[in-house]
Amino acid sequence: MPPSWVSPINLTLKQFQSRCPKGKKTILYKRSKLEKFARYLMDDGLITRLSIYHDREMKELIQVKEWYAHRADKLDMRFHNHRSGQITEYYKEGRQQNLKEHLYKAMTPGPETERTMIFYHHSRVDGLVKREETAMAMTEYFTNRQDFLHYRNIQFGKRPKKLEPANAAPSHNPRPILKITNKFHRNPKKSANEDIAELVFQIKDDRIQLMFHHQSSNITASTREFIKPPNANDKGSILSFAPDLTQTFQVNPHQKNAKNLEVYTMLVDMVNLEDKTVLAVRESEEEVREILENRLNEEARSDLVISVYDTERNEKAKQHRLDREKLLLEEKKRREEMELDYLAPFLAQKGDPERLNKDQAMELKLDCLADLKHRLIDKANLIQARFEKETAELQKKQQWYQQNQVNMLKEDEEEYLEYCSEAMFRIHILELRLNRHKELAPIKYNSLVQRLQTDARLAEFF
Repeated sequence: MPPSWVSPINLTLKQFQSRCPKGKKTILYKRSKLEKFARYLMDDGLITRLSIYHDREMKELIQVKEWYAHRADKLDMRFHNHRSGQITEYYKEGRQQNLKEHLYKAMTPGPETERTMIFYHHSRVDGLVKREETAMAMTEYFTNRQDFLHYRNIQFGKRPKKLEPANAAPSHNPRPILKITNKFHRNPKKSANEDIAELVFQIKDDRIQLMFHHQSSNITASTREFIKPPNANDKGSILSFAPDLTQTFQVNPHQKNAKNLEVYTMLVDMVNLEDKTVLAVRESEEEVREILENRLNEEARSDLVISVYDTERNEKAKQHRLDREKLLLEEKKRREEMELDYLAPFLAQKGDPERLNKDQAMELKLDCLADLKHRLIDKANLIQARFEKETAELQKKQQWYQQNQVNMLKEDEEEYLEYCSEAMFRIHILELRLNRHKELAPIKYNSLVQRLQTDARLAEFF
């Protein structure tokens, strides 16, 4: 077959990855525009943008879809509906709070506004699937929880006005909680009359309402309502109880009424559960604020993840490669220096004779070995001196700690512990170096003896 008349196509890796001239391409369709970008071309990791318009002149924008790649915040796609002002962001797995989808209004991106968050529930400890929030309410959906909780709704009141700095965090003046509604799945290990289906904390009215699950043979469910005692909010106090603080409805009239002790124990459990639930709600509010704050920082930076094998873009990998090449070059120079003539300094002292006699060869050998022995001993003494100095300083510091332990501040104690940790590390390293030097010293000495005996200038005398 004759050779091709066209020249072969030669593309560099950078040209191949650009996909098109200058790394970007725009395709126009009817009422839509598609923009494609090479990876790492855009600072925010944008690789595809699809804009849909209402008119053919492409002046009235309806919606925009953007796809991203290599984002450190795991952002995969963003959908912006310009008519409704709604933005939906989709994330890959791996974020700190395991956020999967985030739907919010473009005009109100801050906390305590209308939004919906969907999470990778299998990666969360609390099993949270979805969180819906408005200015006055929050609803959470759960799955696969040990307490069978699957729904929680919180109703908030208006935040009371307080004199505080303008930049104070909302957590310093939280929204008052009026009502919390928890719903639970059926627990097969309990009877229906003892298994709570819905638990309502009427925090504003100091009431707790319980509705139990239906039995298969009944159309209604048992209920119980508690009125919180006046000292319910006093920490460490024993709750006061009276029979008129509770009301109950039993589906089965023949069932025995619960004893006062059992009712009191249930009241105590419900009051404690209310405190834990309020704390969980405050943690949910704080998590929302943390997610939004992280998103602001992530959008401001738009960090991209670069593979360690991409040495052209990854500055750390590139620097690592340069450092490795520098180490190899230094190792090569060191080996070359080791291969230099080790007898040259001692021959220079004798005037560099062309031929050595037996006495000169013996003296040369002894001088060379004595010099090596002297250098090995000096190095061992240096390491030993450093070891003894570090040990003495540590003992002195320990004595000082024993004398002043009673009057020490927490910061001083932490500084002392950090010093001890670093000192022990240095002592351990010096001990390892000294032991290794003791092991290698005779090996180096015997190696030099063998090299002297096999040296062409000395071999005829030994």
